[in-house]
Amino acid sequence: MGTPTASSIQLMWTASTDNVGVTGYKIYNGSTLVTTTSGTATSYTVTNLEANTTYNFSVYAVDAAGNQSAASTVSGKTAAASTAPAWATNTQYTVGTIVSYNGLTYKCLLTHKSQVDWIPSATPTLWQLQ
Repeated sequence: MGTPTASSIQLMWTASTDNVGVTGYKIYNGSTLVTTTSGTATSYTVTNLEANTTYNFSVYAVDAAGNQSAASTVSGKTAAASTAPAWATNTQYTVGTIVSYNGLTYKCLLTHKSQVDWIPSATPTLWQLQ
């Protein structure tokens, strides 16, 4: 599993093999079908989840004949919702300031005035993921 955010969990699994040929995967959250992938994808990010909540997912391989494998189960917990203020453009930030951006929390590394393209996830010289 990848690093969860407050609203998403990235699921990853090992490719399944089959004598007929795996054509995709079905992903369930409990008994609810989340998605059906096609091809050889071995990861999927489940979005629109509640913060600080544990989820139980099941992944099933599906082959060309329509057969479905036994479930591979993954449990994951979303991150707690950030109480930090949201990052904004044209804002003066000082070293140590904490902000939230896309469900993640970042700490300012250099004093600066934010610009449109200086989003925390794309500027590791300015922001450190917490």
